Order: sequence, then C-alpha cells, then structure tokens
Amino acid sequence: MKISEMIKQKFEKLLGNGNEILQRCGYTESKGLYSHPSNVDYLRFRAETTNLILRVCGKNSPHYLEIVNIANDKQMSSNSYYFTLCFGILEAAYADYSEGFLFDLKSLISAEILGDFTEQAEELFSKNYYVAAASLTGAVLENSLRRICENNLIVTPEKSGIEIYNIALAKAEIYNKLKQKQITVWADLRNKADHGQFKDVNKNDVEDMIKWVKKFQDEFLGS
Repeated sequence: MKISEMIKQKFEKLLGNGNEILQRCGYTESKGLYSHPSNVDYLRFRAETTNLILRVCGKNSPHYLEIVNIANDKQMSSNSYYFTLCFGILEAAYADYSEGFLFDLKSLISAEILGDFTEQAEELFSKNYYVAAASLTGAVLENSLRRICENNLIVTPEKSGIEIYNIALAKAEIYNKLKQKQITVWADLRNKADHGQFKDVNKNDVEDMIKWVKKFQDEFLGS
C-alpha cells in the first residue's frame, strides 16, 4: 500500500471515530455539545490527532501548532469541552492534505535527488557503463528502502544495508515476499558490481533492475 493511501485511511478512520463520539454526545452545529465526551475519549483522540498531524503536516504547520496549543493550555488540555476544536483542526488538516496543500519538503527534495540519480544510472547504461549503472541503481534502491522504513516508523540499526531494510519492511508487511526476493536479487547484483565481479554482472539484468527500481519508487514513494 502506498504511503498516501495509508495516510488517507488513517485520517478517515480518526475522523470517523471523532464523528461517533460527537454523535454520542448529541452534537449539532447550531447547539454544540449536549454532553461532554469522556476525558478518556478526549485525551485519546487528541493524542492520535496530534501524532497524525505531526507526521503528515510537520511540526511547523499551523495545524500542528494549533493542536499543541490546546495540549499546552491548562484549561483546554483537561477539559473535554474542547474536543470539537481538536476535531475541527483534524478536518482542516485532512482537507488541506486531500487538496494537495500539504507536503513534506524533505521528502520532496529526496525524491528529486533520487530521480536525478536514477536518470544518471540510465545515462550510464545507455553509454554501456552498465556495471556502474548497477552500482548506482543499488544505491538508489538502498536509500529508497531506508526512506520507506522511516515513513513507516520502522526502526533499523544505524548502519544498515539493503537486506536489513528489506527484511524489516517485509516483516512489517509493507510489501510481499515476492518483492522481498526480487530486492535480494538486486542487492546481490549491486554487490557484484561494487566488488568488481564484472563477469557476473549481466547487461540485461541491469536494464531490468533500473526499470524495476523506478517502478518500485513510484509505487512506494510516489505521491
């Protein structure tokens, strides 16, 4: 599942939970809350909302700053009357996200850099430097796997490589066993290129590797 789809599902699930709580409390736009949500519901909803907005919008976004302001205010943080404010902030964040007004600048820059490296690999391949292209494509694949781990909050050792990321992502069911096995094949091809085993680096395999990695990036790191 693409990251964008996972985020959308989380927003919709959390908004659905919020709506259920509001309905139980007899909420209407004209009269507000008939009764207040429980403190447990309020604190849980606010915590989940804060976490989601931080991950999606960033710590400097107005949505996050607003929800943090509620959490830091002595009165609002402990009074479930302000549940509706949290819900409204979540609605606004989801609307902006759905309409494309929110993006992670770091991810955008990384995507552009990875795209440049992929183009360089294609250029190397076109000039018959396919061993170098395999090495560079392997580096792109490794960085892509690292970013997917980060996006899914999967913790890996500081000094990790393709296979460590690959095992962690497959274990978390971010992708299936078939993709895991294919990534292992590409990791092996990259290692052969990096360690001078040029006879074992097949040009057709490198071409397939470049195409596969580009498609993989689009699937898991695309918008």
